[in-house]
Amino acid sequence: MAFVSGGTTIRADINQALIEGPSDVGLIGAEALPLLNVPAKSGIYLKATLAGADLRNADALKRDIASEYAAITRSYNSATYATQEYGLTEYLDDSFKSDMNRFFSIEASSAKFLLRQLKLSHEKRVSDLLWASTTPFATADQTRAVAYTEALLTTINAPADVAAAKLALNKLGYSPNAVLMSANVFERIRRSTLLQNMFFGVISDVGPRLLDEKQVAAGLGVEKVLIGRAARNASNKNIAYSGSFIIPDSQIIVADLQGGEFTAGGIGRTLVWADDAPGGFISETFRDDSRRSNVLRVRMNTAEVVIDANAGVRITTNYV
Repeated sequence: MAFVSGGTTIRADINQALIEGPSDVGLIGAEALPLLNVPAKSGIYLKATLAGADLRNADALKRDIASEYAAITRSYNSATYATQEYGLTEYLDDSFKSDMNRFFSIEASSAKFLLRQLKLSHEKRVSDLLWASTTPFATADQTRAVAYTEALLTTINAPADVAAAKLALNKLGYSPNAVLMSANVFERIRRSTLLQNMFFGVISDVGPRLLDEKQVAAGLGVEKVLIGRAARNASNKNIAYSGSFIIPDSQIIVADLQGGEFTAGGIGRTLVWADDAPGGFISETFRDDSRRSNVLRVRMNTAEVVIDANAGVRITTNYV
């Protein structure tokens, strides 16, 4: 293991091993709000609103010979962001490391655990932003046709709910490409009679059958379904583990998801301060001789932002 005397070494090898590992299973935060490098810790960006910027106005008028063309004055709004650093460290005492390395690479395993915790924290922030009632989506939350309960499995109508949400977004000029939902909601609607009938037909003798993610996406009329399967410990530290899914069951989100620069559109981004944490998730090691320990650190410096409140709408499920 290499160290920079008196400094810190960024461990790209650990990052790569973790990216290829199974720890990302069920995480949808980086797909819902794709990572985008920004050059400054905080800043201002411009927003073109539907009303102020006349983005959907049919204003072109007939022009007579030698007359002027119809003209408009377009205005823009501004919004700000400020990234925040998040991170965890773990001390690996020399004697502890020597003992544990008899069984497995304690450094690689500890780094994997740390980065998983960092990504779970990011997932929680994305969930808290997109599913929070205080998030100002332009379209009011939609009411489902039928509550998403087990007792109403034969009448749950997710295709109709999503179609209504898509039409609401179409009126704003958007063509949504994704539906985001919890693992619990997905497992229920994939068994719902009306959605299954779209693929299997109406069969009186119903045997075991399940729709996969691609079939559910096709049934809902979108490119992809993002399923939040990531779970976290809902108990306090040093108390018996109690697993809980991060993405809530209360609502599904129909959205236009895009990556890259803001001009590509989409509901939002995870803004990454490139000068401090290029790539988003950083793994580092350094030496603390006073503790006779190697130190692992994982960190990110980000701001999760909704850049276009028109690009998504929530559907209340009343899941029980």
